[in-house]
Amino acid sequence: MSSWVKRKFQHLRKWMEYAEAIAKASKDLDPRSRVFVFGGVAEDRVTVLSDIDVLIVTDVKDKRSFKRAIMLRAFDIYGLPFDAPVEIHVTDSEGFKEYSKYSKVIEIA
Repeated sequence: MSSWVKRKFQHLRKWMEYAEAIAKASKDLDPRSRVFVFGGVAEDRVTVLSDIDVLIVTDVKDKRSFKRAIMLRAFDIYGLPFDAPVEIHVTDSEGFKEYSKYSKVIEIA
């Protein structure tokens, strides 16, 4: 197995740790936010091409800036590795309903 494949699977095995770092960063910025993992990781369908899909439900209006602030805080304060295969999705309550229709979701915080 090549080294990048090993590294990728090492990251994917730490999906809960990474999701918790993102959840802490999200809660710091919006204590009312809710954080979930969905997609392949939540459904136990992990491959070398997988990433860790984290869904944040919030009423914050500027979702792009919120997402950027979460990532910076997760890296700088909570130790999320810069090469962690994490994709953050930010939505509101209505958007959450759509996400949960098509994938299993696991609540983190």
